[in-house]
Amino acid sequence: MLIREARTQSGLTVAQLAEAVGVTATYLRELERGVKKNPSMQVVAGMADVLGKPVSYFFGKQEEAGTLISALPADVSGYVREKILEPFGTSQESVETWSDTQVMEAFVHYLRTLKKRTESEEK
Repeated sequence: MLIREARTQSGLTVAQLAEAVGVTATYLRELERGVKKNPSMQVVAGMADVLGKPVSYFFGKQEEAGTLISALPADVSGYVREKILEPFGTSQESVETWSDTQVMEAFVHYLRTLKKRTESEEK
C-alpha cells in the first residue's frame, strides 16, 4: 500500500518504477498488493531514491530526531557536520532535529558524490 501511494503521488507507472529500480513490473505489483513481502534493502533503497522518500517510509516507521548524530564519536562529529550535513542543506544548529533517515540520506548523497568524483578521476 505504501509503495503504490508513493508511486502514484510521483506520477510513475508500475513499469516505470520497476525499470528505474531494476525489478520486474510483476514483482513490483506483487509488492504493492502484499503478495510478496520483505524486498531486499537494495530494492527498498532504490524505490526510496526514485520516489524521493526516506527508506523508513516503506516500513511505516517514524524516528526520533538526532539519535544517529548523537552517537557519532567526538573525533568525527565536527567533520561530519561540516563536510557532509551542512553542504546537504542544514546548519549545525538544526542538525540535532534531523531524523536518522535524513542523516543517512546526507551520507548517501556524500558517498555518491565521492564515488562519481573517484570514477571520473580514474578515467
